[in-house]
Amino acid sequence: MDFEAIVIEGILILKIKGELDQYNADKYRLRFDMKIVSPEVQKVVIDISELSFMDSSGVGFLVGRFKTAKAFAKDLVLVCNSNYINKLLSTCGIEKLIKKYKTIEEALS
Repeated sequence: MDFEAIVIEGILILKIKGELDQYNADKYRLRFDMKIVSPEVQKVVIDISELSFMDSSGVGFLVGRFKTAKAFAKDLVLVCNSNYINKLLSTCGIEKLIKKYKTIEEALS
């Protein structure tokens, strides 16, 4: 897994690429949380459009980051245009918990 983190006017954009599985979720959990709780961040956009694989650990990773953001009174949304990942997220019912958009532009509007 590889990721980029950009903060633009209080919005943290995290772009995750590659595979989001148990190994990567455990490896990056603390690093993501530290960025999310940063005082300069008011909203978090996690872009998972370039994931090639995600399992239930990845879903748990996203839900965990949502809970972290919520605990610090910050909004967190997802960006995903992958049919495979969207199907997995729908199966898990994550859309009831986290808003999802097809593009970063939609998430920022």
